[in-house]
Amino acid sequence: MLLTAVSVAGGWAGLAVGGVYSWASWVYSYNREAWMNDMQLRQTHDFQYDTLQIATHSMSREQVRDRTQAVITRLSNFILITTFVLSLVGEMFVEGQMPRDCANFILNVHGL
Repeated sequence: MLLTAVSVAGGWAGLAVGGVYSWASWVYSYNREAWMNDMQLRQTHDFQYDTLQIATHSMSREQVRDRTQAVITRLSNFILITTFVLSLVGEMFVEGQMPRDCANFILNVHGL
């Protein structure tokens, strides 16, 4: 009788351990699938974030390049106009004749 009670108790204990093991393996497999899914989502998110950061820096560089090019063009135009004005003043200085209807800024440059 004692042997039967021990074997029945052992059977129930084995059944309980088997059930716990089955439940734990099911939970682990579920958590593993969820973890893999979360990792893929996290990697995709990180990749998109890095891509966005790279695009932001590229746009900033392009903006600096455009502004620098605009300033260089503006300064080149100033240099060109200044060269024309100085050549006009130089011509008037060499020839010695100043027209009566000359603009004031030409007279100022000639006076310098």
